[in-house]
Amino acid sequence: MMEDIRLVKKELRTAMKARLAAVSPHETLHAAKSVLAQLESLEQWKRAEIVLAFLSMKDEIDTIPILNAALEQGKTLAVPRVVGTDLVFYQIQDLEKDVVPGAFGILEPVSGLCPVAVETLPEHHSVALVPGLAFDKENFRLGRGKGFYDRFLASAGDSLYKIGIGYSFQLVEKVPREPHDKALDLVITSRS
Repeated sequence: MMEDIRLVKKELRTAMKARLAAVSPHETLHAAKSVLAQLESLEQWKRAEIVLAFLSMKDEIDTIPILNAALEQGKTLAVPRVVGTDLVFYQIQDLEKDVVPGAFGILEPVSGLCPVAVETLPEHHSVALVPGLAFDKENFRLGRGKGFYDRFLASAGDSLYKIGIGYSFQLVEKVPREPHDKALDLVITSRS
């Protein structure tokens, strides 16, 4: 049974990676604007003092406009770096000075920044933006298979409002799940 789920996950990952590779720069720009507009209309975003977000890879929705908006709105912004097998979030204040290309060319926070203790974030005032290859209507996500966000979500607790963001085609009927998978609070996808 577990082997079947892993096979279905692998097939869905392959299909989504192929579709993501075909996204045009126009679609990427439109998607970022669409997701930002939806985020800014949410009460959870409006009252968020702290935003944990990811620095997008080339095949993900461009998160730079979203991160800039968070900074412009006076929110504390933190982005992750992989440390061992975990994600550690670090507060950044300037997207030009505080991030550099890391492993695989993915942007990450520079050394020497202040880490954010995720388990002590203020309830109802913290939002996390979470990447995924696919999401479903029950707010479950399929990641890239390394488990970094699964471990982060398991440790984050309920005080953090967790929002998956992706392209509209990344929303599928049902993502294959394992017992350790955690649902997000909301999934926002780009609108056509």
